[in-house]
Amino acid sequence: MPRPNIGSLLKTDTSLTRRYSQHDLLLANAAGILPLLRELIALETSNQLNARLEMISKRQQILNRLLLVSTQISGFAAELDCEAEQADQIATYLDQRDTRRIRRLTILSVVIGAVTTVVTSLVHADNAIKVVGIGGGVVSAGLGGLAAFSSDRVVQFSHPRNLLTDIWYQHKQSSIYPPMIWYVLNEKLFSNDDQYSISYNTRQRWKNYVLNEASEDRLQLYFGETGNYQADDLHNRADMLNQLQSSIRSINQDLQSLVLAVSQR
Repeated sequence: MPRPNIGSLLKTDTSLTRRYSQHDLLLANAAGILPLLRELIALETSNQLNARLEMISKRQQILNRLLLVSTQISGFAAELDCEAEQADQIATYLDQRDTRRIRRLTILSVVIGAVTTVVTSLVHADNAIKVVGIGGGVVSAGLGGLAAFSSDRVVQFSHPRNLLTDIWYQHKQSSIYPPMIWYVLNEKLFSNDDQYSISYNTRQRWKNYVLNEASEDRLQLYFGETGNYQADDLHNRADMLNQLQSSIRSINQDLQSLVLAVSQR
């Protein structure tokens, strides 16, 4: 498990800070390998005959742990990708149903308009022409108006393991996210500005660009366990999942830096 605060440890043990950057040490803490790094440094300065063999074994143990962390990151990112793809597929289905509905209404409106024109050209009585023209125009305009409005078709979509909830409500702990990933998302020093965590910045992007002025009902829909989604709601959900997936995949870049630092020692 990552330590909640490693500042005091790094102040008392400067052997780590002399060899590794702060960023690498934060990630090492997230991966739970700080004790292993300290043991590796001790072996590097040891004069014992078997120290070199133990050092190679310890470094391999660290790299194996980091490989497991990389697998964990990829697995969780794949789960986010799967959730986003599922939401997008259902949204596409609803969009196609809406497109077919609009196409039928548009064709029907054009046909009625054409029929009205033909009938008025065949009828010679003024009153009849007016009735047919007005009636046909009203029906055609009504169908065109219906086509202009999007469908309110909904589908029930359940997500009892909601991957968005802990991020939105900024929970201190998570029962869904692996401890390593959750630590990185909530440690401010992993973000670009070092002022707000990746988790907080992600929530702000959702709030400003995806859920701008969303009602409480909409928030409950996205961050609850189930609800009736329209196509736009599903697209929004997929966008949030994809944004979160990108943030988690970026942890692998930091991991590569740590693997390189360990391998070169």
